[in-house]
Amino acid sequence: MMHMEHRLAQTQTQRLMLTQKMQQAIQILQLSGMELEQYVQQELETNPILEQVQKEVPPESEAESQPAETAEVFDDVSFDLDDYASRWGDRPSVAQDQSRNPDADGRREYYENSITKEESFTSRLLTQLRLAAPDEITYRIGERIVGDIDEKGYFTGSLADIAHELNRLLEDVERVLRLIQRFEPTGVGARDVIECLLLQIDVEYPEEDQLRDLVEHHLAELEHHQIPKIAKAMNITPERVEQLREMMTKLNPWPGLEYSSDPAQYVTPDVIVEKEDGVYRVYLSDDTVPDLRISEQYRRLLRSGRMGRDEKRYIRDKVESAKWLIRNIAQRQQTILRIASAIVAVQEEFLDKGVEAIKPLTLQEIADKVGVHEATVSRTTRGKYMQTPQGLFEMKFFFSPGLRRDTGESQSSKSVQSTIKRIIDEEDKSRPLSDQKIADMLKLQGLNIARRTVTKYREALNILPTSFRRVYADRD
Repeated sequence: MMHMEHRLAQTQTQRLMLTQKMQQAIQILQLSGMELEQYVQQELETNPILEQVQKEVPPESEAESQPAETAEVFDDVSFDLDDYASRWGDRPSVAQDQSRNPDADGRREYYENSITKEESFTSRLLTQLRLAAPDEITYRIGERIVGDIDEKGYFTGSLADIAHELNRLLEDVERVLRLIQRFEPTGVGARDVIECLLLQIDVEYPEEDQLRDLVEHHLAELEHHQIPKIAKAMNITPERVEQLREMMTKLNPWPGLEYSSDPAQYVTPDVIVEKEDGVYRVYLSDDTVPDLRISEQYRRLLRSGRMGRDEKRYIRDKVESAKWLIRNIAQRQQTILRIASAIVAVQEEFLDKGVEAIKPLTLQEIADKVGVHEATVSRTTRGKYMQTPQGLFEMKFFFSPGLRRDTGESQSSKSVQSTIKRIIDEEDKSRPLSDQKIADMLKLQGLNIARRTVTKYREALNILPTSFRRVYADRD
């Protein structure tokens, strides 16, 4: 028999407790340059002790003598106003409205003027839905369906799941999907490539029943250039099959890609890489880092002795908060520089030759080189950009798994994608290469990858399949 009783027991467990200062350090580390600027503006509004100093460009001779990194990291976090003043008091005082910063205002104005204000793909669909939906129920079902339409324009969800979730009949959900499939771009809301093409044929070639037959029943043979076999099955001439295929190339199997899901953005690099005397140098960009200091006015007020205990405690707390903010920003910059330098050391060949020379690299490899946790590398590279001789790249771009070559060496998946793109760019457009043929060409280069892997990389590059890449010469 089981006996139930209440008993007090003491257990010992270990838990990692993050202080508010540590949480702020982690938060600041993972902020992008623009997010950091917004964060600092919020701190300026709530902490009267903080001042943002307008950055001044030093004379050319002085600038050349400055080191790449000037951020100071404060290891001593105990409160000592005089010590803090000695660290920061030598900066020139600039009288200004502390809620605004001319540098930040200029960058923000440039950013706002540089944005192409485009409605997102999802917003376009919802706008059409609002106009087409006859009632609120239809709109609710349609809104749920639109949420499952991917960037290529395909419906990737389950009609049965949506019907169950909204407590509606399956027929009602199917009816709303058919409504959405009449929206622009033509072909949106399809569940596979065949349905997508058929929706477009209904609009572009409504009288071409043979084209519908070709797409619906012979797409696989068409992909493998089996023209005679298709002609025999459809009881038409091979020339007619070629005509139908030419019509098909004017259709778009990925209609959603016509629209930009993300608005164009003005990006300021966090790190700049330049080659000097044959060696790559890594510099931090000052444009993304606010220049902060403690207010001289409050320092004098604290020293005057004319303040009550509560006022003095308030100012000390605000100074401590400001000190930690400046320390954490400086630590963020130092971490970015160290990780960027480690990435550059690995990817020098990419900097010389381009994407096809990029090496496989993992977050853990950089973490081991720098001596930090893998999560720190992930946070640091999120939303941070590096300006290189090969162009502007998000720092996460430099990480990719490796594929094994016949020689035993590893090749980055991004390098393989670049090679596939080059092969397709250079192909004879009248006879485009199949994914299997590309896989065979890569095998001759010592890289054994399956046809399905080529297909996956091609689709990741938003490159159309063979049948849609063919360009026909003008016939007399």
